[in-house]
Amino acid sequence: MPRFASIASGSSGNSIYFGSDNTHILIDAGISNKRIEEGLKNLGLKVSDLSGVFITHEHSDHINGAGVIARKYDIPIYITPESYRAGASKLGEIDKSLLNFIDGDFILNDKVKVSPFDVMHD
Repeated sequence: MPRFASIASGSSGNSIYFGSDNTHILIDAGISNKRIEEGLKNLGLKVSDLSGVFITHEHSDHINGAGVIARKYDIPIYITPESYRAGASKLGEIDKSLLNFIDGDFILNDKVKVSPFDVMHD
């Protein structure tokens, strides 16, 4: 059964959880790893359960915690090449094997279809 929960939302940081029985996705990680750990714990999950972190864009309130999660837990990051170029410094040094550049539809874990699309920010 799919679940959707806001861990944080606002100018101080954004992070949304979306998941099913076998796939667990974090959409944005603009808050600290500690706050993400607490938010996932409230959902009965651990950061190590994540299948990936999807970054919607490079603003700090969407990306600041992603690098820590990738480094600490070997969690893949999914990001567009443009957002990566603009926000790479906010991610810090990340093993290149954890970076997945989004350039169209794809299937994650043979279960979840991801269809990226452009939207205007504000």
